[in-house]
Amino acid sequence: MAKVKQTAVIEVSSEAGRKIGGIYTVLRSKAKYLHKEFGNKYLLIGMLDEKCGEDIAFESPPSEIAKIFSKLEAEGINCKYGKWKYGDNAQIISVDARQAGEKTVEYVNGALQRDTQKNYLKFLLWKNFGVDSLMEKSWDFDENIVWCFGVGRLLEEIFLANLYDTKSTVLQCHEWIAGAALLYCKIRVPEVASVFTTHATVLGRTLASAGVDVYGVASSAKEPISTNAAYANRVEGKHQLEAAAARECTVFTTVSETVAQEVKYILGRAADIVTVNGIEYEAKKMDSQEMRVLSQHARRELCQLLEACFISYYEQRYDDALFTYISGRYEFTNKGFDLYIEALGKLNAKLRKSSKNARRVFAFVCAPSSVRGPKISIIKNYLLLDKIGDILEVLPELHGKPYINMQSSLSLLSGEIRADIENMAKGFIKDGDRPHINCYDLTYANDAIINACVKAGLTNSKDDVVKVIFYPTYMKPNDGLMNLNYYDVISAMDVGVFPSRYEPFGYTPVEAASVEDIAITSDMTGFGRFIMKKAEKGCGVDVIRMAGRSASQSSDELADRLEEYYRMTPEKLESAKRSAYRMMKHVDWGALVRNYYSAYELALEKKGKEKI
Repeated sequence: MAKVKQTAVIEVSSEAGRKIGGIYTVLRSKAKYLHKEFGNKYLLIGMLDEKCGEDIAFESPPSEIAKIFSKLEAEGINCKYGKWKYGDNAQIISVDARQAGEKTVEYVNGALQRDTQKNYLKFLLWKNFGVDSLMEKSWDFDENIVWCFGVGRLLEEIFLANLYDTKSTVLQCHEWIAGAALLYCKIRVPEVASVFTTHATVLGRTLASAGVDVYGVASSAKEPISTNAAYANRVEGKHQLEAAAARECTVFTTVSETVAQEVKYILGRAADIVTVNGIEYEAKKMDSQEMRVLSQHARRELCQLLEACFISYYEQRYDDALFTYISGRYEFTNKGFDLYIEALGKLNAKLRKSSKNARRVFAFVCAPSSVRGPKISIIKNYLLLDKIGDILEVLPELHGKPYINMQSSLSLLSGEIRADIENMAKGFIKDGDRPHINCYDLTYANDAIINACVKAGLTNSKDDVVKVIFYPTYMKPNDGLMNLNYYDVISAMDVGVFPSRYEPFGYTPVEAASVEDIAITSDMTGFGRFIMKKAEKGCGVDVIRMAGRSASQSSDELADRLEEYYRMTPEKLESAKRSAYRMMKHVDWGALVRNYYSAYELALEKKGKEKI
């Protein structure tokens, strides 16, 4: 096999240096290992738009690359060179080819045709690879094939200038989105070894959204799925592009055993290597005291948000509650939001009957949607609590409390200070008959999450032990409410729940465990099937059984798990959370990155044999 140290790697993804999805996390966390291994022979290529500004430190390119940029600019392809700040400062080129896509070109298709270049690219995909995109009208298909054309032209010029040796360079492309760049190089630079990695198939995700058990069907299928299924679901262009990239690449990889099973059925090719996703486990280690301080600060902020939501309606404690959450794209069934809510409803009913104390479960549902902004009543209550908190936190009677609950603190006060606080409390706003489930105003009616909560009996009434808070926007420092980033918020939680029905890998439970949250996932996810072989009872990472079971059975199991954690002593709960963190050593890039090295070696070896 070729030696990795002698190899150059060019990695292509629209998410390189551009935070829009889960592949960004894969690339960012893996970059330091590839950068260390390949040095200046490692180059990332991403999409250029306003989302790159926070991630990339753009700078003047080396003279040889500057010449290529000038040539491409004349063709309507704009490129910028820089260093990826969050990707170990690896070199990166971001490409925008939208202008090139709208250029008018002439080509022969039986007769002379005159059309936009983006339509000419569709013609090339059909002519060379049988990709039928005649009826493909989605904006993202056009956007991505045009971007891939720009990337392909960039790569073509880089190889023509001998900046990278075609004999020792591996072109790594991620997902169907970068598939057309791989296919362009297959036409124009066929001697370059390529690796195509699919993280989730277009057709598989579409079928799962329609209720199909994709993994179950794939496990028993005798032959690949018919292309007719893609036409029936109106994803024929993307599906055929993805299948062509999988078929034409030198080495094909997937990110989990579940995807490996899926692609054989959906794309018609078995994966050569499984390149399991990882994290920077060693880099995530921090002083336990520092982690505790960060978590405690975020926990206080969460408690204050909760009090802002509920204070006008009834009194309750916040500091001793179990905090649980689910997060992810708003794919109601795929991501298991329905199962989570159903399980919470069952847990609430059980605890209302059996619980003899006032301890609560605060369940957050974090799914970005379309919002006008935070509810004015909650913002005003939140700001008023800030002012009251400034007074209360300096009082010796309340010193050292993890969270100063305004209502319960009044019993410890007397005299003028109590009168002042009571007068300030008259400013709290009550907005409706009961606390809202959603803390932002939505731009639409009949939200699936809110409707599911009501159906499950989760209405935030005073007697409910389980209270639900729907946070329908990305958690970030300028979200208008808590103004904390996602990782700070989840560090304050106890249990992260991710019962996905379709999840090729699934970083959310990994991220949860990495900040010492208990993580619950399902056996329908790549991570779930990977970790269940290593997990033991009490390790802080649970895998809910969903394969071959009804939704009701799975939600029963989830409700039971949540009740176990609710009834744990604080000491046992903290022990389980620390165990979850230790389990993440099994997804350390330090070991898993070798799978990518194996893929690169295999690609060069196979390409070398083609030339003999």
